Amino acid sequence: MSVSIVMPCYNEGEVIEAVIRSYHKEIIEKTTDSEFIIIDDCSTDNTPEILDKLQKELSNTKVIRPDSNGGHGKAIRLGYDNATKDYVFQVDSDNQFNADDFPKLYNLRSEFDFILGFRVNRNDPISRLILTRILRVINFIIFGVWIKDANCPYRLIKREKLLVLLDEIDKQAHTPNIMLSILAKKRNLKFTEVPVSHNERKTGFVFA
Repeated sequence: MSVSIVMPCYNEGEVIEAVIRSYHKEIIEKTTDSEFIIIDDCSTDNTPEILDKLQKELSNTKVIRPDSNGGHGKAIRLGYDNATKDYVFQVDSDNQFNADDFPKLYNLRSEFDFILGFRVNRNDPISRLILTRILRVINFIIFGVWIKDANCPYRLIKREKLLVLLDEIDKQAHTPNIMLSILAKKRNLKFTEVPVSHNERKTGFVFA
């Protein structure tokens, strides 16, 4: 297994250590050629101290900090641009996903280029649920693609395919994951969607 984990992070001091340890155990400790890239988007709580400690303790773990806070999308793009392994697995740091769902995606790697999770029994505010449904319809009307959960931050992508898609996306784009999902379908990549668990967010700020 050769996997880059890309995890953006901002003010997740209450959960970040447990989240990182769970993915490190599930992926990094079970492989010989993987890396854990955490993008700390200039957190203002105790997240930086926790990340610095974990970077020293946990193997193949790297923390990247931009010069200024750029938002979730730009943090993800920074992680993608620094990934070096054969497959890139992107997941958020808010403890709403489970590390043990990773094999559901990884076991399909020989059949698909782009494996996208979709949140079943989604535990989010009603505003986010409505936005997802609207986005699904808009993507179909404008781009002609039907994607259950285009912005889901639980995805495994072949890096060689990811690099081609990223070339078509502006580095300043705020929603690179949505654009990647659409492009993957439009460019006829071997694409599939896999149901993943989704937990209620109990800490931090819930974006609408």
